[in-house]
Amino acid sequence: MLPESNLIRTKYIWVLSLFSGLLLSLVPIMFAIDAFRSPDFYLRIIDVVLLYLLVSAMFFVGIWINLKWYQTSVLKKIVLNTGFYVLFTFLCIAIHFPIWRITSHIPIHFYIKDEIIRNLTIVLVSLFLVRFYVKISENQQLKEDYADLQTQHLNSQLTALMNQINPHFFFNTLNTLSGLIQENPEKSEKFIDKLSQVFRYILNMQENSHVHISEEMKFARDYAFLLNVRFDDKLKIDFSNVDQINARVPSLCSQLLIENVIKHNRMNQQFPLIISFSEENDCLRICNNLNLLPCEDSTGLGLKNLNRRSELLSGKPIVVEKTEDMFCVKVPLIKI
Repeated sequence: MLPESNLIRTKYIWVLSLFSGLLLSLVPIMFAIDAFRSPDFYLRIIDVVLLYLLVSAMFFVGIWINLKWYQTSVLKKIVLNTGFYVLFTFLCIAIHFPIWRITSHIPIHFYIKDEIIRNLTIVLVSLFLVRFYVKISENQQLKEDYADLQTQHLNSQLTALMNQINPHFFFNTLNTLSGLIQENPEKSEKFIDKLSQVFRYILNMQENSHVHISEEMKFARDYAFLLNVRFDDKLKIDFSNVDQINARVPSLCSQLLIENVIKHNRMNQQFPLIISFSEENDCLRICNNLNLLPCEDSTGLGLKNLNRRSELLSGKPIVVEKTEDMFCVKVPLIKI
């Protein structure tokens, strides 16, 4: 039996049955109207009304039977439909027979033959209607299930990708805090406050794949404060006015890109590392001057993860631009 949620509601079956019954009764109705002046006119009207009710009832029962036992074996459906057809045909003939004898001069077997063909048509149409409806319902259910699977897969991919980029700066930050507490207790309090906000944001973003750019930039500024304490004047980060943009970005993308820059470049007070944030062509553009460390093995996992997240969220990949003295990454904005 089909799940209740997939069944046509009873009222819709009745509407379909009454409409189909009317179509099959149109010709008898026309003949009954033509006999308006005949003495048996009212009997003919009664006959047509009975015909309409019986045909409509047969449509309803036929559809209901085939829906209820749609998932049974073919043999059982054949037996059910055959039994239903034979029973209803005998019932219709028994009800109409007395009126046919009074109102018609045509041999009775013509009416019986017409009833047999009409009822067989009803059974076949009911069977095909149900089959058509079920196929449409199954296709719709498959589409919904596929969409749910895609959504679940997307969420699992985003969670897996985000989990790979969160923890890699924690230990350095804690080491910085340990030294700062001894050297500058007042500054260490502010450092702890910023650190707690950074941790809180990272924990919250475990459940959010993307975030408004203003929230991401607030986090990036707190994160930059921690780095500036750690590297002093060796690192400078300029955020311009990107937090005024009305768009969203992959959460924690700023932390990943800043950390990526620090990982691959030298920095000192004479030649500081400068990172700038700006908007360009519906992208968040993050650039830095190049002062690369000696060649080392790099998997490029961070940028690969960010690229995958960007494709999943905005449908567009990140763009990486590199010159002799500049390295830029463009992250497509997610429009609101």
